[in-house]
Amino acid sequence: MINTVGSFAEATPALLDALGYAGVGAIVIADRGHGFERWYANEPAAALLGYSLDELQKLSPIDMIVPEQRSLVAQLSEGFRQGKPIPPMLEFTSLHKDGSYVAVELAMGHYTIEGGIAYVMVMRDIGANQSSQLSLLEADRIGLVGALSAGFAHEINNPLTSVLLNLRSLRKHLTASLPTPSRPQAMRCLDDITVGAERIANNVRALQTLATRSETKCLDLAAVVSAALRLVAPTIEPRAHVIRQIFPVRPVTGEESRVGQAVLAMMLFSSSGFDSESPHTKNRVIVAVEERNNQVLVEVSDNGRDLTTEEARRAFDPFFRSPARGAGVGVGLGVARSVAATLGGEVTLAPREGGGAVITMRLPPAAT
Repeated sequence: MINTVGSFAEATPALLDALGYAGVGAIVIADRGHGFERWYANEPAAALLGYSLDELQKLSPIDMIVPEQRSLVAQLSEGFRQGKPIPPMLEFTSLHKDGSYVAVELAMGHYTIEGGIAYVMVMRDIGANQSSQLSLLEADRIGLVGALSAGFAHEINNPLTSVLLNLRSLRKHLTASLPTPSRPQAMRCLDDITVGAERIANNVRALQTLATRSETKCLDLAAVVSAALRLVAPTIEPRAHVIRQIFPVRPVTGEESRVGQAVLAMMLFSSSGFDSESPHTKNRVIVAVEERNNQVLVEVSDNGRDLTTEEARRAFDPFFRSPARGAGVGVGLGVARSVAATLGGEVTLAPREGGGAVITMRLPPAAT
């Protein structure tokens, strides 16, 4: 991430020109608190939105964003100027010259300027078919699904075993032509089959939601967290006792798959904070959903090992992997921060009083 001034900042246009020669869109936007200024743009960035470079230069930077997201951009930028962490990746919807919407991923860098911040952004159309180029969020999604696969296979096998056993039992009762004394037992078998099949369907549906892009809409965050807990339970519960403190909250606006990925990253990072030698009965992971200070919160805390200085400093860096927290699950918190920031919220990591860590995601409630 660019976070320096001086000679490196002066070299930035040359570096971005090199990206332009490679066909990669890049722009530099300055924010001093009184509107955005475009300091640089290259031809691939203009072409992404259907403009020539000369046409793009005449366009205000904020006009590149769809109207419904402009207030969010201003809110995020104000928070960054006040010292909030700037995530390495954001996603916005840009306005094409022909009036259509373009989903754009921005790889973010920044450096300090007098009176504000200059953002260096590399742009990519995430709606285009670019399977050979994974974004940071897409790569962390692969890590999330991989971390869950073993536990999910276990979760599938248990109900399937129940289904098979009950089918055998049901076959025996059907062979006997269902005499009256056997009917209650046969119905219990059928009920077990139904419960097992529904359990499979719910888990598969939750995994499909996690892995598939969806539209932005009003979300019940309590329901999203509950679905994530169903998926992650086989991975967490062998390590720690999970305590749920999930309360009804106001809806938030977001993409269900993205928010679900952020919550899963928080849970997996927290559950990795326990020593393998520590007794399972003493380990605790508390997952809470509540409203606080006019924000909707998801908070995941644990009583595992304390955060190291390096973990506290770099846990949100893309692909950072500590030998302690995050070890064995391949998941960092960068995906969670990027998702929350795109929605106008934030994710923080702090030591827990008494030992362990607290990860908090704060999101604004949806406008009524």
